[in-house]
Amino acid sequence: MIDVFEIDWSDFMKRFFKIILIVFLSLTFMVSFFAIGTIAQGFFGGNSKTVNNSDNNHIDENKLPKEEVKGEEVTAIEDEAQEAIEEAIRNKEPNNINEENPLANGGKKVFLTFDDGPTKITTEILEILKENQVNASFFVIGKLLIKNTDIALKAYEEGNMILPHTYTHDYSIYSTLETFYEDFYAIEKLYEEVMGFKAPPILRFPGGSSNHSSFDYGGREFMPLLTEDIKKKGYYYIDWNVNSGDTGIDFNDGEKMLENIKKASEGKDFIVILFHDTEKNKEMVSILPQVIEYYRDNGYTFRTFRDITEEELDKMIELKLSNKPIVR
Repeated sequence: MIDVFEIDWSDFMKRFFKIILIVFLSLTFMVSFFAIGTIAQGFFGGNSKTVNNSDNNHIDENKLPKEEVKGEEVTAIEDEAQEAIEEAIRNKEPNNINEENPLANGGKKVFLTFDDGPTKITTEILEILKENQVNASFFVIGKLLIKNTDIALKAYEEGNMILPHTYTHDYSIYSTLETFYEDFYAIEKLYEEVMGFKAPPILRFPGGSSNHSSFDYGGREFMPLLTEDIKKKGYYYIDWNVNSGDTGIDFNDGEKMLENIKKASEGKDFIVILFHDTEKNKEMVSILPQVIEYYRDNGYTFRTFRDITEEELDKMIELKLSNKPIVR
């Protein structure tokens, strides 16, 4: 008689380990199959992905705002926007007013320049410039810049240029190099405080670079000395080749000044014209629209020192309108 409780333990263990192995292989197969399916879904499932948020909820990325999904479509839009901005910059006219192409190498050009302001009459000039869609350059005196800061800032905001014309405009600054630079550096400092940026290395001497007023202070050789020294410091000093005559005997005769301007402009393709925005020059202001009309009708482009090119500066040096050698 066989005892049912008598067990062959070696055979039992073999059977047991076989069962364990089958179960392990089955589980491994199921896990592998699930993993492969998940990878395949992620690889072939298109743009639909899920992101776990802090609440363990699932969010479909296709439903997120565009800025949260930095895809190819968004990148393409940003690239198009950047190209549009760059194109706008390329096509943008420097002063946002002139219809002509101010950077053209050829053609006739005129720089309207005003000395000895800013004053109350400067505001009238600004209105005329704005009405006629042109800009100008204003060489200002420091002691007036303090009094009329708002006018200078308004001029700049409207596309005009502000440049230094010394602090005091007192000819005694021509006594020595030290007295000149003491005055000049004072307006450069004030300029930065008022305008919010450093003055460009462009200036106009009181009386111009070849003035004789300096004779009474530093002597005949002072301006040759000063001009050479300031050029070494990297500055450009600006003169003119057309004088409006608004500080001469015709300052109160608009018709005569206009006639002088037209005559002095004949045969010139590159003009720097000198005006003075001092309060007595009401006649100059009255003919300014006619002056603008004259240059426009004769094909001139209105330029300023705000966006002057290297080619234009070189042209000024060639014509001795800038950094003119002073020999006496």
